[in-house]
Formats: sequence, C-alpha cells, structure tokens
Amino acid sequence: MTSQNDRVVLTRLSYVVYQHPDLEKFRTFGKHFGLHEVESKTESDVVFFRGYGTDQYVYIAHQAPPGGQKAFLGSGFRARSAEDIKHVQNIPGAETIDVSSRPGAGKAVRVQDPNGYFIEVIHDQVERETPEHGVSAVEGGRAVLNGALDKQRKGEFTRMVKSPAMIHKLGHFGYETDNYEDTCSWYTKYFNFRPTDVLHAPGNESLDVGTFFRIDLGKEYVDHHCLLVVRGHKPGTRVHHSSFEVEDLDTQFMGKIDRQSIFHVAGITNLVSSAAGHQWLLDQGYDLVWGIGRHVHGSQVFDYWYDSSGFIIEHYADGDVVNADTELLRAEAGNMAVWGPPVPSIWGGKQQISA
Repeated sequence: MTSQNDRVVLTRLSYVVYQHPDLEKFRTFGKHFGLHEVESKTESDVVFFRGYGTDQYVYIAHQAPPGGQKAFLGSGFRARSAEDIKHVQNIPGAETIDVSSRPGAGKAVRVQDPNGYFIEVIHDQVERETPEHGVSAVEGGRAVLNGALDKQRKGEFTRMVKSPAMIHKLGHFGYETDNYEDTCSWYTKYFNFRPTDVLHAPGNESLDVGTFFRIDLGKEYVDHHCLLVVRGHKPGTRVHHSSFEVEDLDTQFMGKIDRQSIFHVAGITNLVSSAAGHQWLLDQGYDLVWGIGRHVHGSQVFDYWYDSSGFIIEHYADGDVVNADTELLRAEAGNMAVWGPPVPSIWGGKQQISA
C-alpha cells in the first residue's frame, strides 16, 4: 500500500499527447486555435506546441503511422522535486524516458494508468519566461473594464485585435471510462490528486459518476480541476476533451463568437452580434461543439470545438482556484452550465442549464 509520504507530489499539469492521421491538418488547426509551434530536435513526425505560459510545450502532436487511427496517448505533469521522480520509478511498470531532445529537456519517467494511457512526470525542465500579464485580444494586450459604478477605463477606447485566441496553458483534460472506481483509486493512490467536486447519479446519491480532481498543494491555490474522470456508458476508456486557458472573455469571444450566437442568461435570450468580436474559428471553417457558456463546476466560461481529427478541444477563461480550505462538494450530475446553449447529446445522461 502506498503511504501519503510515498505519493508523487505533482505541481501542475503541463501537456497532453495526441496522435493524428494528418499532422499537417492539425498544425494548421493548432495555429488557428491559438497554439504556437515550437522548434525542437525531435523527428519531423512530432510537433510541439506551447502557450505563452511557463511550460515549454502544452501539446505534443504525433503523426499516426500509415493506416493508423487518431488516438489520445497520455499526459505530462511537473514533479515537485527529484525525490518525487524517484517515487514515480517505484510505481509498477514505470520507465525512464529520454526527453533531452524536447524543448526545455529535463528528466522524465513514464507510467501507465489502469486504462493504458500514460502519465509522464517531468522535472528539471527549463521554464519559459512569461509576460507581465495575460495576452488579451484587446489592443494593448490587457482588458480594462468599466463597471456600472467603478469606471477604470477613462478617456480610452476598447478595440480588438482580429486573431486567434492566444493560449496561456493547458488547464485540464478528462476521461470517460467504464473503469471508474479503479481509475479514481489509481490516480489518488500514486499522486497528490484530490477531489474538488464529486457528482452522483440523478436520484442515486450512492452511485458516483464523475470526479473533478485537482492537484493538492495544501494552502496554495490551484485550478479547480486538472483531471476529470466520468463514468462511461460504453465499454472502454476514451479521452473526452482537453481544455486550454485564455486570458479573458473578450479573447474568448474574439476567437470564437458566432455572428448570430444566441445564449441564455437568467432565462433571458440575448443576441450577440459580430460587432463584439470576430468569429475566428468559424471563419476558418471549424465545427463548434458547444458554447459559449459558463460551467457550474469550475465556473469557467467555455466553448468546445472539434479539431481537425474530430477530438473535442476547449477554450476556457475565468475558472475557479481552490485550496485546502475548500470543502468537498457533492452534487447531482447533469447541471452542466449556468448559462449557454442547450447541452449537446454527446455529453450523455441528464443535461440541463442550471436555474
């Protein structure tokens, strides 16, 4: 049995790894989504993408072999210390991997979760320098808001830059699995994952169907969740989506708002026109899955898209941060959003907008 002292202490989620049948198509999509391609010393059938945060890369894209299918391969997390890398090596099946040719290099160990997806734990990677503040679609790079009573922007105008919504970092990813209990148990046994919100089946509080896990760093504030595990209705385990943070709502709307996007706020239907922003991804011909809306669990403003291979990928802004003082929330599953368009059927189960 792994003790609390033997668990690997992770400090943050760093990257996800996918395989694409047409890597060139994804390179184009990644650019429009707001990912920045990074030069590396690896082979040409692997592409690294970064945001403007501290991580050297937030997304690794592999070219599938001839006749190969699209696939989610795994994720990467930063370790607190070299000692934690040693703890990873004690997990059954762990293997040291060579990341010296990747951007930022470092030392890394790879393990497989119960469903065959890997986690790479990395340490000593050189971190990137970050800007003084987030990169916004607002000209000048930072939004200044005028509230009803608090007018902070005086004698200045808000103007937008027509461009993709620039990515800051990878925020979270999620699995849908028929191996729910073993999956949750494995992640919390070996790593410092801690549930923030746990969802139970409608009308059955004894059946848990979803857990939002954060990285437990005690009193230090962290994202509401970096890993979502949901009980699936189909055999096997699959990635549901990966989610990337942008600076603010202007950036999100500028990157994605439809010219005639209708959404519901407190029961009132509002029409948002393109005068508020440029529908960048729609103009490039990509398919919107769901959004824009605001989630209940995590509170982030979201929108979901299909990438060039058909994977779901999300932009989000204004998400919650929590720490050890945050009490565990148990709630009924199905309350997907505070406001937003109708929940698409691919989310499964009971779907509704919360009152």
